[in-house]
Amino acid sequence: MKARSVLVSLLAAGMAVADVCLAADATQKALIEIVKRQGWTKACPQIQLQIEALEEPRDVSGKDWRDYVALKGWCLVEARRETEAIDFLEARLISGNRDPRLLDILGTSQFRSSLDAEAIATFEEALAKGLPEQARPNVYSKLATAYMRQASAGGRVADPDTLAQAERYARLALESEREPAPAVYSQLAHVKSAQQKHDEAIELLKLALEKNATYEGWPSPGLRKVMDAQFLMSLGQVHYWKGEQERGRTLMDAAVDAAPTESQKSVLDIIRDSTLNPRPMGQLQKALPPFVPLDKDA
Repeated sequence: MKARSVLVSLLAAGMAVADVCLAADATQKALIEIVKRQGWTKACPQIQLQIEALEEPRDVSGKDWRDYVALKGWCLVEARRETEAIDFLEARLISGNRDPRLLDILGTSQFRSSLDAEAIATFEEALAKGLPEQARPNVYSKLATAYMRQASAGGRVADPDTLAQAERYARLALESEREPAPAVYSQLAHVKSAQQKHDEAIELLKLALEKNATYEGWPSPGLRKVMDAQFLMSLGQVHYWKGEQERGRTLMDAAVDAAPTESQKSVLDIIRDSTLNPRPMGQLQKALPPFVPLDKDA
């Protein structure tokens, strides 16, 4: 067992050295190879400077140009440089070469910037232009969230037609994968709750908790506990809004207790208090730390 552990470490070190060598090469092809090996999240911080030094291909109809735009665009998104990503992508997509994969990157930047109307239009254009199947579930989920935010923007009563669109995309996200992430069940539950269909929301959140117990797709083990606490909080909220206030309060208390980090406890505490003592949405958003619920401490 110890020998195997040493072997794995040596292999990992060898791959890291290989990636450094590729990064030193700094050709577009070499940088793409690093992304293929490591994924966007790990690769982009390493290769950002080399990407900036690349020369943009002139032929906007060619694969090299699309790869260049995708490489630079996704790494700007990974760096949370949303404004730069939007400006960069809009300037290139205006040429008429509106590839659905590039539209996905633009839509993600708009979505993260809370430009929901723009994100919806961009994602739906990407789907209409033939976005690859493997990219569709994530886009469906983002569309459901964007429509949900639109439905209740400004604290107004949720618009039924917009909620119907949110439900449509939440269901597509759920049905388009063989093993959906537990959070996808939770997303549909939030739509059902907004539609005042509390019993359906409760069953979906119970299913999210059940699936989370055995789900193997989280990128780190700690996220299972983070999501358990998040689902418990949502379940408590729905029971409370249904009129089962004691049950709801008990579940929300349990969610705060179950949170594995102090920062998530703080977030869930704010959510619980805002459920028991409602406040305007703007005030709640200002009180909440960013990146909820995927707490980086986990």
